[in-house]
Amino acid sequence: MAINLKNWKKIGEGNYSFSKQENRIGNLTIKSSVFERKATFEIENQLYHIKHIGFWKNNIEIVDAQGNIVLKTETEKWYSNATIIEFEGKKLKLIIRNNPLVEYAILDGEAEILSYGLDVNDGKGATRIQTESNNQSYLLDFYL
Repeated sequence: MAINLKNWKKIGEGNYSFSKQENRIGNLTIKSSVFERKATFEIENQLYHIKHIGFWKNNIEIVDAQGNIVLKTETEKWYSNATIIEFEGKKLKLIIRNNPLVEYAILDGEAEILSYGLDVNDGKGATRIQTESNNQSYLLDFYL
Protein backbone atom coordinates (compact mmCIF):
# COMPACT_ATOMS: atom_id res chain seq x y z
CA MET A 1 0.00 0.00 0.00
CA ALA A 2 1.16 3.47 -0.76
CA ILE A 3 0.38 6.82 0.74
CA ASN A 4 -1.57 8.70 -1.88
CA LEU A 5 -2.75 12.23 -2.31
CA LYS A 6 -6.23 11.92 -0.84
CA ASN A 7 -7.16 14.80 1.44
CA TRP A 8 -10.02 15.90 3.68
CA LYS A 9 -10.51 19.62 4.29
CA LYS A 10 -12.92 21.29 6.71
CA ILE A 11 -14.89 23.94 4.80
CA GLY A 12 -17.32 24.94 7.55
CA GLU A 13 -18.96 23.71 10.73
CA GLY A 14 -19.88 20.09 10.01
CA ASN A 15 -18.91 20.39 6.32
CA TYR A 16 -15.92 18.68 4.75
CA SER A 17 -14.51 18.38 1.25
CA PHE A 18 -12.73 15.26 -0.05
CA SER A 19 -10.22 15.48 -2.89
CA LYS A 20 -7.60 13.38 -4.60
CA GLN A 21 -4.60 15.09 -6.15
CA GLU A 22 -6.37 18.45 -5.79
CA ASN A 23 -9.43 17.20 -7.73
CA ARG A 24 -12.63 17.47 -5.70
CA ILE A 25 -14.32 14.07 -5.36
CA GLY A 26 -17.17 14.95 -3.00
CA ASN A 27 -18.32 16.54 0.21
CA LEU A 28 -19.65 15.40 3.58
CA THR A 29 -22.12 17.11 5.91
CA ILE A 30 -22.51 15.98 9.51
CA LYS A 31 -25.31 17.19 11.78
CA SER A 32 -25.40 16.15 15.42
CA SER A 33 -27.86 16.82 18.18
CA VAL A 34 -28.39 15.31 21.61
CA PHE A 35 -30.79 12.71 20.20
CA GLU A 36 -29.61 12.14 16.65
CA ARG A 37 -26.59 12.02 14.35
CA LYS A 38 -27.10 12.57 10.62
CA ALA A 39 -24.63 12.57 7.80
CA THR A 40 -25.06 12.97 4.08
CA PHE A 41 -22.42 12.99 1.42
CA GLU A 42 -22.06 13.40 -2.30
CA ILE A 43 -19.55 11.56 -4.47
CA GLU A 44 -19.39 12.68 -8.08
CA ASN A 45 -23.02 13.94 -8.08
CA GLN A 46 -24.41 10.84 -6.30
CA LEU A 47 -26.11 11.53 -2.95
CA TYR A 48 -25.81 9.13 0.01
CA HIS A 49 -27.13 9.07 3.58
CA ILE A 50 -25.45 7.49 6.59
CA LYS A 51 -27.78 5.89 9.13
CA HIS A 52 -26.91 4.54 12.56
CA ILE A 53 -28.88 1.35 13.11
CA GLY A 54 -29.32 -1.34 15.76
CA PHE A 55 -30.38 -1.22 19.37
CA TRP A 56 -27.26 0.66 20.50
CA LYS A 57 -26.98 2.55 17.17
CA ASN A 58 -23.45 1.21 16.74
CA ASN A 59 -23.94 -0.24 13.25
CA ILE A 60 -24.06 1.81 10.07
CA GLU A 61 -25.92 1.68 6.76
CA ILE A 62 -25.04 3.85 3.80
CA VAL A 63 -28.06 4.34 1.56
CA ASP A 64 -28.10 5.89 -1.91
CA ALA A 65 -30.68 8.44 -3.10
CA GLN A 66 -32.97 5.64 -4.36
CA GLY A 67 -33.01 3.97 -0.92
CA ASN A 68 -30.69 1.08 -1.81
CA ILE A 69 -28.27 -0.06 0.90
CA VAL A 70 -24.77 0.18 -0.61
CA LEU A 71 -22.75 -0.50 2.56
CA LYS A 72 -23.71 -2.09 5.87
CA THR A 73 -21.70 -2.76 9.02
CA GLU A 74 -22.10 -5.11 11.96
CA THR A 75 -19.81 -5.29 14.98
CA GLU A 76 -18.44 -8.75 15.69
CA LYS A 77 -19.14 -8.39 19.42
CA TRP A 78 -20.32 -5.41 21.44
CA TYR A 79 -16.84 -5.11 23.03
CA SER A 80 -14.86 -5.88 19.87
CA ASN A 81 -12.41 -3.65 18.01
CA ALA A 82 -13.45 -5.25 14.70
CA THR A 83 -16.45 -4.61 12.46
CA ILE A 84 -17.70 -6.59 9.45
CA ILE A 85 -18.47 -4.43 6.40
CA GLU A 86 -20.80 -5.73 3.67
CA PHE A 87 -19.83 -3.85 0.51
CA GLU A 88 -20.11 -4.75 -3.19
CA GLY A 89 -20.95 -8.38 -2.40
CA LYS A 90 -17.88 -8.80 -0.17
CA LYS A 91 -17.41 -9.08 3.56
CA LEU A 92 -14.58 -6.78 4.58
CA LYS A 93 -13.24 -6.25 8.07
CA LEU A 94 -12.56 -2.94 9.81
CA ILE A 95 -10.02 -3.13 12.61
CA ILE A 96 -8.74 -0.47 14.99
CA ARG A 97 -5.08 -0.67 15.95
CA ASN A 98 -2.05 1.34 17.01
CA ASN A 99 0.46 1.90 14.20
CA PRO A 100 2.12 3.69 16.17
CA LEU A 101 -0.88 5.98 16.80
CA VAL A 102 -4.52 5.03 16.27
CA GLU A 103 -5.33 3.66 12.83
CA TYR A 104 -8.53 2.37 11.21
CA ALA A 105 -7.79 -0.27 8.57
CA ILE A 106 -10.13 -2.12 6.19
CA LEU A 107 -9.05 -5.62 5.22
CA ASP A 108 -10.22 -7.90 2.42
CA GLY A 109 -9.17 -11.24 3.87
CA GLU A 110 -5.55 -10.61 4.87
CA ALA A 111 -5.00 -7.81 2.34
CA GLU A 112 -5.26 -4.25 3.63
CA ILE A 113 -7.15 -2.09 1.13
CA LEU A 114 -7.55 1.23 2.98
CA SER A 115 -6.31 2.76 6.22
CA TYR A 116 -6.71 6.09 7.96
CA GLY A 117 -4.25 6.81 10.74
CA LEU A 118 -3.26 9.60 13.05
CA ASP A 119 0.15 11.08 12.31
CA VAL A 120 2.24 14.05 13.37
CA ASN A 121 3.35 16.56 10.75
CA ASP A 122 5.43 19.60 11.79
CA GLY A 123 4.32 19.16 15.40
CA LYS A 124 0.61 19.10 14.48
CA GLY A 125 -1.88 16.26 14.22
CA ALA A 126 -2.49 15.03 10.69
CA THR A 127 -4.28 12.19 8.92
CA ARG A 128 -2.28 9.56 7.04
CA ILE A 129 -4.33 7.86 4.31
CA GLN A 130 -3.00 4.72 2.65
CA THR A 131 -4.85 2.81 -0.04
CA GLU A 132 -4.32 -0.16 -2.30
CA SER A 133 -3.94 0.92 -5.92
CA ASN A 134 -6.85 -1.35 -7.02
CA ASN A 135 -9.27 0.32 -4.59
CA GLN A 136 -11.33 2.51 -6.93
CA SER A 137 -14.36 3.19 -4.71
CA TYR A 138 -14.43 6.33 -2.58
CA LEU A 139 -17.39 5.05 -0.54
CA LEU A 140 -15.02 3.40 1.94
CA ASP A 141 -13.20 6.72 2.41
CA PHE A 142 -16.49 8.39 3.30
CA TYR A 143 -17.35 5.53 5.65
CA LEU A 144 -14.09 5.93 7.54
